[in-house]
Amino acid sequence: MEFRINKASEFPIYQQLKEQIKYFILSDELARGDRLPSPKDLAAVLCINRNTVTAAYKELEGEGLIEMKHGQGTYVAERLPLIPGTERRQELLTLAQEMIQRSRELGFSPEDLFTVVFGQAILGFDQPAAGEKVLFVECNQHDIAYYSQELEQEIELPVEGCLLDELRARLDNELAGTVQFAVTTFSHVEAVKQIMEPYGKAVIAVMAVPQIKTLFQIGQLPPGTRVGLVCATEAGAERMEASLKSTGMDNVILCHAGLNNEGSLRRLLGEVDVVVSSRAVVDRIRAMVPPGIRVLEFINALDQAGISLIKQYLAPHFAALQHQ
Repeated sequence: MEFRINKASEFPIYQQLKEQIKYFILSDELARGDRLPSPKDLAAVLCINRNTVTAAYKELEGEGLIEMKHGQGTYVAERLPLIPGTERRQELLTLAQEMIQRSRELGFSPEDLFTVVFGQAILGFDQPAAGEKVLFVECNQHDIAYYSQELEQEIELPVEGCLLDELRARLDNELAGTVQFAVTTFSHVEAVKQIMEPYGKAVIAVMAVPQIKTLFQIGQLPPGTRVGLVCATEAGAERMEASLKSTGMDNVILCHAGLNNEGSLRRLLGEVDVVVSSRAVVDRIRAMVPPGIRVLEFINALDQAGISLIKQYLAPHFAALQHQ
């Protein structure tokens, strides 16, 4: 058994790792109770960020496939969800090989095949339905406006924004019959699922990644520059830091604070050389920083791989709307 990551693929690395482990379990290369490498060790072998491995492990644990035991390691679950017998699993693997071969004969890549299967089998976008909306859910109006506009330009369909705090109430009222799914970023996907799934609504998660401009500005700072990352909340600022570290950013010293913790924020502003602020609070931060402290805006963009998935399934799904 050998873990592999294709960094040239359009699919996120954490997703590649997650599906690979599921494949190993399905093909009997990983058995009940087998120990998995620690996030640190696997990240070192694959030359990826440790947080990426942890994210994949947490999703697998949520699906009941592995168990993360504090201080003991990570193991394949002893009680796995019901899986058909070995003979039927082998038939499934053979079927997959045949589908891959046939896709190549038609001029499509294995990634194209995965996209189609994922969209139809998991997201359920195999049947068109008129009168629905694309809903984008976020926690603040600044990101809703920015991401909704970006997504609308990409998929060429109307996108309506909704605050996470208002989602449940709006589903009970004006959105009940017109929304079958929502798009959100990975940082909010679990919260959105908890609200949407009892209504029978699907949730599509896309990654929000730092724009090249943001990375370039930080990358041009002198080595050892102390950079403070600020968001509306401590958790949001922590995600900003993890996002930058996942790109291999190691020329600066990163720290973070949330606007919701004034004491921590004041200490940070007194210790850093540069502040990088989220879009939602950048104006307030500019008014707070001491003289001589440079403020940069942290600009995220929706990941193109995620947008590609949405474009391939949402645009056909809503074709009727475009011709009304």
